[in-house]
Amino acid sequence: MNKKVFASAAALALLTLWTAASAYAQSDSPVCNNRLIAGNYGFTIEGTKLGGLGPVGPLVGVAMTEFDGDGGLTQIDTVIINGVVSSDFTHTPATGTYAVNSNCTGTFTINFTDGRPTVVTNFVVVENGSEIDTVVISSGGKTGILATRSIGKRRGSW
Repeated sequence: MNKKVFASAAALALLTLWTAASAYAQSDSPVCNNRLIAGNYGFTIEGTKLGGLGPVGPLVGVAMTEFDGDGGLTQIDTVIINGVVSSDFTHTPATGTYAVNSNCTGTFTINFTDGRPTVVTNFVVVENGSEIDTVVISSGGKTGILATRSIGKRRGSW
């Protein structure tokens, strides 16, 4: 009988430790920080511009964003809205800030230099930092202007 009680107690202790370790792994990670995404990412952008100045309608684009590892970023992009080129790689790069939380979620803000309003996105970092998935949460301080998402892939070093 004592062997059964001991075995059951040991199994319960192991299950408790495994559950606690799994919960920690899903919530916070010491590697999820600004340095995790340091480098260049190529983004594909798609969605809809719902309002604001300029054309509205389907939106597609590409961007190259460099994250500095300390919370700063620069970006160049080309965006087409309803068949009209609204920006291209010839403009002065945008700058901004970003923060990666300990659970690998985060936010970045892009301040454009070509007259477009500031854009704020929420994101998740996946695949150990090789991909960033984003969704725009505001444009020019307003919600409901852009319904867009993007997927950024880390650019390999040669």
